[in-house]
Amino acid sequence: MRGALPAALVLSMSLCGHAFGGGCLCFQDQNGLEKPPPASRSPSPEVSGYSSFRGISLASRPDDVQRLARSLGFTVATYYFVGESGVSAVEFCKGGKMMGRTDFDRGGQMLRLDLNDGFFSDSPIFVRDLADGLFERYQVKTSKVADDVCFQDVTCFRGRSKYGEHFLIMRFGTEAELYVRP
Repeated sequence: MRGALPAALVLSMSLCGHAFGGGCLCFQDQNGLEKPPPASRSPSPEVSGYSSFRGISLASRPDDVQRLARSLGFTVATYYFVGESGVSAVEFCKGGKMMGRTDFDRGGQMLRLDLNDGFFSDSPIFVRDLADGLFERYQVKTSKVADDVCFQDVTCFRGRSKYGEHFLIMRFGTEAELYVRP
């Protein structure tokens, strides 16, 4: 019995490379056999006051993200708080590779939006071009932080949007990731 917890942890990490910088393997839509999520009672994801990425923004609720990700052709994986029905995260994948992840608080408010460069384009994008394009489109002003994680083999671009959202673009190897938080 003592070995069950460590074995479960190792199995979980092997199936979900997120702990090692990768993404979960989305083999099939976890909710594909269920009815589609109900229409949201929350404001539209295109709500002013938030940057919108193909319809997904920090204003999006879990059901908005599920619906929009599916409509964009992504496979969706939904995670729930332990012992509750509230959604804690939604991941969306294409071809078995994670393209994005959203994390929510218990009230359904988005805490963080992570998007892989593959969310924006099917062809490779230079991280500098991605950063320049996103910063121009969303009117992001660059910022520097004394305790910055951007060093040596990690390329980073950070700033704040005109709505006050924190943008961080990091390159790991050949892939770039955009992180947005309130």
